[in-house]
Amino acid sequence: MDKKEQVAREALKFIVQGNVVGLGSGTTASRFIEILGVSDIRDKIVGVSTSISSSKLAREVGIKTVDIDTVDWIDITFDGADEVDKNLNILKGGGGMLTREKKVRNKSRNYVVMISDEKLVDTIPAKFPIPVEVLSFGKDTTLKEIEAIGMACHFREDFVTDNGNLICDCKPLDKFDLQELDHRIKAITGVVETGLFLGGKKTVLVSDGRQVRVLK
Repeated sequence: MDKKEQVAREALKFIVQGNVVGLGSGTTASRFIEILGVSDIRDKIVGVSTSISSSKLAREVGIKTVDIDTVDWIDITFDGADEVDKNLNILKGGGGMLTREKKVRNKSRNYVVMISDEKLVDTIPAKFPIPVEVLSFGKDTTLKEIEAIGMACHFREDFVTDNGNLICDCKPLDKFDLQELDHRIKAITGVVETGLFLGGKKTVLVSDGRQVRVLK
């Protein structure tokens, strides 16, 4: 059993009958959806998808999904991550679905992040840039404004989000405070959302291929 399958199977234990379940995007979240689709609990829950691809996969494996606007809350959301630091701050958006993922997370009572141990880092961003979703209108102006706060940025080539927007991948050029950086980026007109998932109640499941650790 590989790490993705191991952590996805462990995550399944958090679901109870009648739950509204947020369905994340990415390879680990997709593995979770596949496992949920062949489980006994599948027909006793409904899903809220974070992307067109996760919605399509859910339908293929027989999970009923509903629009986020039709539910008052989501009981529990399961998603992957690109990096998680020692303070359980999360970097997401490698797949470009960060805005929908954050919208679903923010409506969730419980949030479970499934990762393999190599995604644990001291401080985010470590190996990956910070994805920033931006409007196509005035995109070059927006990029320059992000760069002006101390970032090196480039647009992701040949990529459009499910919202019809662009992804700008950015790396800080100097030391920074995560909360302040997130605030400054989102204060720029034309920025939709960032891939910094900071604060909030969460459970992080970490697989090393032998066992799954639970971090809170």
